[in-house]
Amino acid sequence: MPVPKPTGSIHRAAACLDVPGGPDLPEAAEFAAALTALTAELDPAAGWYAVFARRDPEGLAACLAGRRIPPWDVVASLLDDLTVRRGPRRARPRAAWLRTLYLASLTACDEAAGDPRRRAAELRDVLTRTLREQRHAAQREQALARALTAGGHPAGAGSLAADLAWARDDRARATARCRELRERLAALVARGGAGPGHGPGHVPSSPEPSGPVRARPRGARFAGLETGARADPAAGPVPAAVPAVPAPRGARFAGVESEGDERAARPEDPAGDAARAAHVQRRCDETVARLAGLRARGRTGEAHALLCEAAGRPALWLPVLVERLEQAGMGADVADLLWEAANLPPGPLAEAAGALAAAGRAEDCGRLLRQAAARPAGEVASAALALRGAGLGSGAVELLSAVVRARRPEEAAEAVAADPAALTPLLLAAAARVSDRRRRDIEGVLARGRPAAGR
Repeated sequence: MPVPKPTGSIHRAAACLDVPGGPDLPEAAEFAAALTALTAELDPAAGWYAVFARRDPEGLAACLAGRRIPPWDVVASLLDDLTVRRGPRRARPRAAWLRTLYLASLTACDEAAGDPRRRAAELRDVLTRTLREQRHAAQREQALARALTAGGHPAGAGSLAADLAWARDDRARATARCRELRERLAALVARGGAGPGHGPGHVPSSPEPSGPVRARPRGARFAGLETGARADPAAGPVPAAVPAVPAPRGARFAGVESEGDERAARPEDPAGDAARAAHVQRRCDETVARLAGLRARGRTGEAHALLCEAAGRPALWLPVLVERLEQAGMGADVADLLWEAANLPPGPLAEAAGALAAAGRAEDCGRLLRQAAARPAGEVASAALALRGAGLGSGAVELLSAVVRARRPEEAAEAVAADPAALTPLLLAAAARVSDRRRRDIEGVLARGRPAAGR
């Protein structure tokens, strides 16, 4: 079967809708200013910045001027460039700040567009086009993987590998954009913007590609956290000689003993505790070694799957694994690991935050909670209640503070609807940490009773 040709549209900077009001929208202007400041630190002739500038100069200019907001994967790639150029310590705080501004600007754009039903229809159109690009990229990836595996053309193997790497990158970007569009649509649906007969079930969906190719799970490309140095994108992404496969489960892959869940309560036993700690350290070291091997061979899909698996292990593993990754110089994988942990269910998320705090890793704990703030209001509320129930009231305030910064007061106030008595004091304390004005705004929303009305 012939290999599908690339569409060339994925690596465009302005692959979304115009900003209503353009640069006059304050949130869009603030994000554009921060994005412009980021690009001022980059080399326009190298890295992903060069890719976007070469393939879509007008779109990139529109994003920097505040007329359009790029998909987050574009911003994440520019942050990758900053990591390579300036180092993770410079990129890490910039990533968190840009993510906050980005979410606020998207919300403002969707609200400023006017009729929410019309906006939802526009987003569905974009989603439909992006789903087509995702399917096309997956088909191209499968065809290239088969062609590369079949061999017989040594002179063209290098070109095939480069094309395969680009196809994987195309699919990863399209998958991330589909997820982002669905989240925006879900927010519009929650505000009554879907219209009759257009509930969440009518949002276009895409099945997983058949065969060995699997869409990339949520991770650092979507989170906007640095993913470490990469090969120059102008020469093509890091090639991989084998197709990505679904994440294997079980002890061999995850480094988890199959003899029981370590969350289970055990009697106090100092000798046993020391043995378990040594066991966790040894298994974390094995995970780091396996991860480094996958990275060295360019098997990024399996490396990311391993991090997803590791994030779901018992909470006491998390600070140990973070420390071992840092000691191995794999700080970019720490960012991926924490992002995956931020997407755990509320109970395990609270356990993960507690484990990091107990290990003295307050900065990582805060980063974990700030990333969890991107979740829907109901999930944020459940996570805040789980943190409060675990004795981590300060963690609940940290989580809600990030929500207050990233969302409008009316949306932030929705987080208390699940349990107003327990969550209202936490939300007001969080708002006060942001600013007195934001606290007054949220107090006004709560006084009008909007969350209690379930709107």
